[in-house]
Amino acid sequence: MRGSSRYSFIRLAFIAIILSLSLIPQKTIGFELNYRAKGEGPIQMEADRLTYDRKGDFITLEGEVRIIQKGISLRADKVIFYTETKDVVAEGGVILKEGEDVLRCDRLEFNIETKKGVVYEGRLFLKKKNFHITGSKAEKLGEMQYRVYDASLTSCDARIPSWKFTAKQLDVEVDGSAKGWWPGFHVKNVPLLYFPWAIFPLKEERQTGFLFPEFGSSSKWGPEITIPFYWAIAPNQDATFYLQRIGDARGRGFKEGMEYRYVLSSRARGEIKGFYIRDEREHEREFDNRWCVFYDHDQTFPKGYYLKADVNWVSDNEYPVDFDDDIPDEALIDSRSRNQLESIFCLGKEWEWGTLGAEFSYFRDLTKESNRATLQRLPQATFQLFQDQFLDTFLFYELEAQGTHFWRKEGIRGGRIDIYPKFSVPLRPFDILRFEPWIGYRETVYFPDNAPLGINDDVTSREIYDVGASLATTISKVYSLGRKGGKKLRHTIEPKVVYNYIPRVDQTDNPEFDDLDYIPPQNTFTWYITNRLIGKVVDEGGEVTYPEYLYLRLHQGYDVSPHLTSEERLSNLTTEMRFTPISWAYGTMDAEYNFRRHRLDIFNAGVNINDKRGDRLGVEYRFTKYEVEELNAELLFRVIDPIDLFFSYRHNLHDEVRIETVYGFDYRHQCWGIAVRLHDINRSPDRLRDGELKVMVYVTLSGIGRFRVK
Repeated sequence: MRGSSRYSFIRLAFIAIILSLSLIPQKTIGFELNYRAKGEGPIQMEADRLTYDRKGDFITLEGEVRIIQKGISLRADKVIFYTETKDVVAEGGVILKEGEDVLRCDRLEFNIETKKGVVYEGRLFLKKKNFHITGSKAEKLGEMQYRVYDASLTSCDARIPSWKFTAKQLDVEVDGSAKGWWPGFHVKNVPLLYFPWAIFPLKEERQTGFLFPEFGSSSKWGPEITIPFYWAIAPNQDATFYLQRIGDARGRGFKEGMEYRYVLSSRARGEIKGFYIRDEREHEREFDNRWCVFYDHDQTFPKGYYLKADVNWVSDNEYPVDFDDDIPDEALIDSRSRNQLESIFCLGKEWEWGTLGAEFSYFRDLTKESNRATLQRLPQATFQLFQDQFLDTFLFYELEAQGTHFWRKEGIRGGRIDIYPKFSVPLRPFDILRFEPWIGYRETVYFPDNAPLGINDDVTSREIYDVGASLATTISKVYSLGRKGGKKLRHTIEPKVVYNYIPRVDQTDNPEFDDLDYIPPQNTFTWYITNRLIGKVVDEGGEVTYPEYLYLRLHQGYDVSPHLTSEERLSNLTTEMRFTPISWAYGTMDAEYNFRRHRLDIFNAGVNINDKRGDRLGVEYRFTKYEVEELNAELLFRVIDPIDLFFSYRHNLHDEVRIETVYGFDYRHQCWGIAVRLHDINRSPDRLRDGELKVMVYVTLSGIGRFRVK
């Protein structure tokens, strides 16, 4: 009833003011009066009759009373203004409008001086959220305090609403909260839930309080309930605390969680999320105390400084499987498809001419029981100089430098410094070609600190150079589409050839930390062909857009070293493609074909279709030889306007096992919606996790929010 208070009491003040200025001590038939109040704009009043009672000291307007000012209008059968007490009474089909918001009531009373009043049988409609609010009686107790009796709220337009919230008594503080006694939730006037007392936030901004609890049931664990509490710490900070009970005596116990979000400035924001459970169901395992912590921070400073953190830490390898709802989306993708989690912390500075940064990274392989032998970079410092002209000469330079400390509990660890300067001469022969020869030199120094017996533990170094050149050009043609010439298509072809030579260097004494420790010899020509189809579209308003319909790039290397066989000379043929033939279809593809073994080493492809009707189809195939092969599909089909059917499928082709199938449907009503999802989760390939059926129901109340039942 916050809106009704605003329109019933505050806005009615202008009516009383004009009445007090327009006292006419006579009876008038069918009058119309126009008046301009200072600072308020013109006021127009119409009525069939106006009567002034000297004895009672009041003015009465009767019969089709209409008062209008600045988009606000009042209609009533009768309006009475008491000149001495400053009371205003409107009754008989009272309608107060401001914009598209409407208040209807049987009787309205208001005092100009005390700012107090009463609305009887009020019915308020707020267009912004399509709210319908009613109350048998609403009292204004103070400047910003109201009390509403027999209140109800819904966003349904029907005479008998599909749902509504009710309260016997509601004490309202504008820009504060509403305290309700015996609040309830009704479906088609049938009460479903009642509480003795509740508090509801009224501010448009966030407010502290309990959120709607989540209820559920599992065939494996029993009943579940989650109670979230939201804390609005400050305009730029908030936190949500979770208390969850998973199951009964069969279940897993209590799980606590916390999510803290902050925005320090337009340049700094972050989020911390963590959960803990003493897993009663898994007490036979060594990790019965189970937890997870996720931290994401992104901050930039003046003059190019930056600080970033992405921490993903779990107590055990099975946590992302058992409690996948706790895992952020990107980390969940890594844990599912790559069986890994990585935490990164980096800081640095950027200039127009280069960058300097330091990064700490910790990698966790979820396929291994222990990561004691997993190599970590703690830390890695990098420095880069972008390509730039050397003094005023024709020579250009660039530099990459890296210092890394490799650490692990088991295995070789130590430090490495790698410096790679490069000099080039960009040329434009005939103004149509781009020719750029270069020469680079790499110096790598190793500092092993725990080399085992038989391996050199002294400081070692490696020196290696490379020379090469690139030759490229661009060919393009523009096609006019249509008679008006407003739509055009530009086809661009960019051929490029790169030669790179690296001599054979003895690298057997180098520790093997990563691919940089062994650089194979090269005497290679690599060709590139890049195709682009870019349109030019001018709409009716004259706005020009340049959509990219196709990007296709192919490249392959050929090594001319004399000791190689013909099959060894050819590198993988690599293809990258993205295409948008029409506005509602988008696809991507990347692949590597191995000519030596006559097979695909990598092939990833995906297509997404979203038509104007609302149908959606997405199909994705991911393949990496010996590592990943999976097929994912998702379909949402709009049967008729309010009903959608949903289907998704995930299949692990590498292990020849179906991962998960999801069936569902969505139904949308004028003021509510429901989405049902049935998750058929298959048994894991290692047989350690049984299959599971999970039902999730999402209920949306228009203007209120979305709730989940599992």
